[in-house]
Amino acid sequence: MKIDKIKKRDRERTKSKILKAVGEVIEQHGTEKVGVNLIARTAGVNKVLIYRYFESVDGLMEQYVRSGEYTSTTSTDYIDNIPTLTPDQRGNALNSLMQTFMHDLRERKATRDLLRWEIGTGKSMLSDARNQVATRILTKIGDLPHYNDTNALVAFLTAGIYFMTISADYREKMIDVDLQTEEGWKRIDRLIERIITDVRN
Repeated sequence: MKIDKIKKRDRERTKSKILKAVGEVIEQHGTEKVGVNLIARTAGVNKVLIYRYFESVDGLMEQYVRSGEYTSTTSTDYIDNIPTLTPDQRGNALNSLMQTFMHDLRERKATRDLLRWEIGTGKSMLSDARNQVATRILTKIGDLPHYNDTNALVAFLTAGIYFMTISADYREKMIDVDLQTEEGWKRIDRLIERIITDVRN
């Protein structure tokens, strides 16, 4: 029994190293270099393990989207730690979710690069994985009081966050919102909070 636990722990540690290596490869070499050999070399593991744990590069990328390496809000731990919420608590939980998600995207170039690649190639697999994660999160949070289409609200906010964080890589401003300063992003923070507050009341 103890040996099984050690094996499971070693397997999870190896999987975590491989998933972390995906982000490192994307950040250092770009999405076009994502392949089993380079990921295995970066992770310091035999490439056979990638096939054993993830079956294919597509399976690996899908699992990367579901991991905390992609954004912390997609991790199982994040979702499992969402408590049972009263209707009055849901707005704050949703605001915290969107703020954390935006912060993660701003900090994680590999995730932004992967989003650009996905949009450019039209791959739906990663979107499917994200949609499944988002559905789990929103089921746990529940609908906002006095508003029964929270999913559409989150889809709209998420799309805006995607576009603005990706845009910050190649432009300074969007209208007069400075995408290169904390003050500019605080304006977006306040707007997200205001939208959620107005919708739930």
